Amino acid sequence: MKPNFFCTYLFSITILLFLTVSCAKDKGQAVEEPEQEQEKKETETAPPMSGITGLKDTSRLMRSGGKTFCYATGGGIRMVWTSSIESGEWQSGPDVFPERPGWWADYSPINIAWAPDVVWDEGSSEFRMYYCASRLGSSTSAIGLAVNSTLDPEDPDYEWEDKGIVISSEENVDDFNALDPCPVQRPDGEWFLSFGSHFGGIKLIKLNEEGKWDQEDAEISDLARKADTFRNAIEASSVYPGTKEDEDGFWLFVNWGTGNSIKNGEDATYEVKMGWSTDIRGPYLDKEGNNLYNGGGTVFLANQQTFEWDGSTRIAPGHVGIIRNEKLDGTHPDWVSYSYWLKNPPGQNGIRMGLQRLTSDEDGWPEAGELFRYNY
Repeated sequence: MKPNFFCTYLFSITILLFLTVSCAKDKGQAVEEPEQEQEKKETETAPPMSGITGLKDTSRLMRSGGKTFCYATGGGIRMVWTSSIESGEWQSGPDVFPERPGWWADYSPINIAWAPDVVWDEGSSEFRMYYCASRLGSSTSAIGLAVNSTLDPEDPDYEWEDKGIVISSEENVDDFNALDPCPVQRPDGEWFLSFGSHFGGIKLIKLNEEGKWDQEDAEISDLARKADTFRNAIEASSVYPGTKEDEDGFWLFVNWGTGNSIKNGEDATYEVKMGWSTDIRGPYLDKEGNNLYNGGGTVFLANQQTFEWDGSTRIAPGHVGIIRNEKLDGTHPDWVSYSYWLKNPPGQNGIRMGLQRLTSDEDGWPEAGELFRYNY
């Protein structure tokens, strides 16, 4: 009886231990599975930022009156705004130019403006908007300037004042194209303007106190080109002050390829390349030491990126805007904005505005990191 009892007891203990371990394992899986399912759910259900479809050639983001504004190609220049970037909800605002300036007709047969960018000028206490009008497919173009004391249409002082042409170009006359303007202020307070698109490469001029081309220093500097030909697919430049390995200088971002549009869609070939210079007029060199004016350039934003958080595939990013020391998510200070084409958009128009964290690699070169994660 005793041996049989002992065997029975041992068998019972073994079964009990097996069941205990199995139960603990099951409980462990039960804890893990909801986390995995929740993560999967968040990935699958993260919605796109609302109200910002169709934003081609986006400007940098600017704050005014407690709101954040973004401008884009279309009509008299399209504007969207939000009172909370964290919400992901953007509202449409009025055209900057409901009544078109008369000089536009000499450059734009369809009377619309392209590729705006906005800065705040401390000296004149005004916002300055640079934009362009052009005959599509030609280098007959002009960059215009408008000023305003506020960006908020609800402010009683809101009124855009046309200041006319900053610089223009004419087909078969000039060796540049007055398109895609980007103003940049040097640390000493002097203002410059980079520009250029598909004809003659990327250029830079100095601006005077009124924000126009400074004719006392009328040099036109060569910054970048894709190829050693007059016609080559390079455009949408932006220049920003910065540092690299504790050295002060300037970052040049520029697009190679064809831009995002309903016509190009997923076939757009835009990619953003970059270079560095200690002199705002260049030369700008890539990480390998190649001059951007001789076809050089280090890739900053590839032609296509896929993100786990919202499940999006973003194609042909362009028109880079750099945002420094603004904790848009309450934590991270530096960001990069851009326009892009959303793969498989819910509607016909896949053009969007995107935000990613701006970081740097071990050599101090800018890198675009994770997406801005708005609340939803």
